[in-house]
Amino acid sequence: MTDNQETRRQRRVVRLTMEPGRQEELRTALLDLRKETLEEPACAEFDFYRSLADDVAFLLVEDFADHAALEEHLAKPYTQAFFKLGFLKSAEPISREWLA
Repeated sequence: MTDNQETRRQRRVVRLTMEPGRQEELRTALLDLRKETLEEPACAEFDFYRSLADDVAFLLVEDFADHAALEEHLAKPYTQAFFKLGFLKSAEPISREWLA
């Protein structure tokens, strides 16, 4: 990663697929993760959008000040705790390059 990539804003859209069958527990966990994440000084946006056609498919829109802030977020205890709950089946970043 070049210095430019490390220092520019990290605004990403990520397609998430969750494990089925624990919808209410998942909802609570996502709300808690969102609340904690939005308190991070370098986080400008962290929102989940659920698919209307598939209740285990989500889009995550996240915006961090730079790559270091995103990495710091991923290492936070509450982020790691969310991962350990086992909801996340897959995470696929969606390219925005053509919009840049």
